[in-house]
Amino acid sequence: SAVVQLALAACGIPCPRDTDMQEQALGTALPSPHDLATLRRGDLMFWRGHVAIVRDATTLVHANATRHMAVAVESIAETIARIHDTGSEVTSVRRLPLPS
Repeated sequence: SAVVQLALAACGIPCPRDTDMQEQALGTALPSPHDLATLRRGDLMFWRGHVAIVRDATTLVHANATRHMAVAVESIAETIARIHDTGSEVTSVRRLPLPS
């Protein structure tokens, strides 16, 4: 959640501190089930206790404590599979409004 908070603050967009508050306050929810083909750069992907920023059609950016203990760029499909394997699922994908 800190990565999203810092990124949005750098763009002048107010952002709550915690993931659950970010999921409730930011952007507009995309329809579920989540079609990976509709994702675009800047979409926020949430799962229990975590959030990632979509980088492009196949990758996302997030603070990955599981593997690297750092901010990492990873495959969206592989990350979703890993989340699923731990017993969790993507809870929402939210799209921020485009800057004017």
